[in-house]
Amino acid sequence: MIRKENIYKFFSSPIFAILVIFLLINIFFIVKAPDSFFQLKNYVNILRQSATIILVASAATILMMTGNIDLSTGSVVAFSAVIYALCVKSGLSLIVGGAIAIICGIIVGIINGVLVTKFNFPPFIATLGTMYVCRGIALILAKGTTVRDDMPLQIFYLAEKSFLSIPIYIWIVIITLVVFIFIEKKTLLGKYSLAIGGNKNAAIFSGINTGIIILAIYIVVGIAASFAGIMTASRLGAGDPRGAYGFEFDVILAILLGGTKLSGGKGSVFGTFIGAVIVTILGNGLSMLNILIFWQNILKGVMFIFIIVLYEKVLKNIGNKSLISLKS
Repeated sequence: MIRKENIYKFFSSPIFAILVIFLLINIFFIVKAPDSFFQLKNYVNILRQSATIILVASAATILMMTGNIDLSTGSVVAFSAVIYALCVKSGLSLIVGGAIAIICGIIVGIINGVLVTKFNFPPFIATLGTMYVCRGIALILAKGTTVRDDMPLQIFYLAEKSFLSIPIYIWIVIITLVVFIFIEKKTLLGKYSLAIGGNKNAAIFSGINTGIIILAIYIVVGIAASFAGIMTASRLGAGDPRGAYGFEFDVILAILLGGTKLSGGKGSVFGTFIGAVIVTILGNGLSMLNILIFWQNILKGVMFIFIIVLYEKVLKNIGNKSLISLKS
């Protein structure tokens, strides 16, 4: 039997809100661009476009559940893309080049984690610093230009290949969701992340090594961002040191849309997936309507503020009032 309390909680939850937003945005673009937007091919394209955001945002969701944040993801994507492109261009295999790029992401994750856990840097300051450092190194390695000339065609492998008639990018999305939902729901890493975000002192007193957990998650985010860089280089056939500008904002927006709290203690990888798709749909649909990127950025900023107000103020108050009315 479904309890009334559970019904009220669902209708006042971020998941319900994001599903409504997802439905309304789809209806809007279906009405405005029925011939181009509401096509299976376009939805597959949307999933392909959102793959990198879903990958990084899923990992960053677990991090934000601890109450921490990573602003360096966009720069790590560009940095890893340049590293990968340079390796492939030099004649190294895709696997070796990818391994080197991922090692670079791991190093950045370790630096972020150590700065936050050992030196007690605020996550915002620590990852803002590594964001600029990674972008600068990418520009130096690429000599200020895109690494594209004399690039072997094998670099396009991930972007062009399919498995069982399904693009590799879609498989990456599926595997990402399965892995991180499992981490969130079934592993100690997911449970400890919620505990740390809910009450860090209580987590410490209960025997959780919060420093190791946070460090481990920063490394996971670094790996995810570096792999997203590999995917980006594969899609473009190049390593662009100026690429992925604003990517970290799209990641954070997707996470917040999915119902994860900035302060930690609450989060949903599945919600982040829907949030990432919404962010991509906005870009896809507005481009079809010939809306300039400047206006798209303004809309994203407005949505960011709207989501904070909706989740932190409106839905919270609705949920509290509903529970009070039930008890009375």
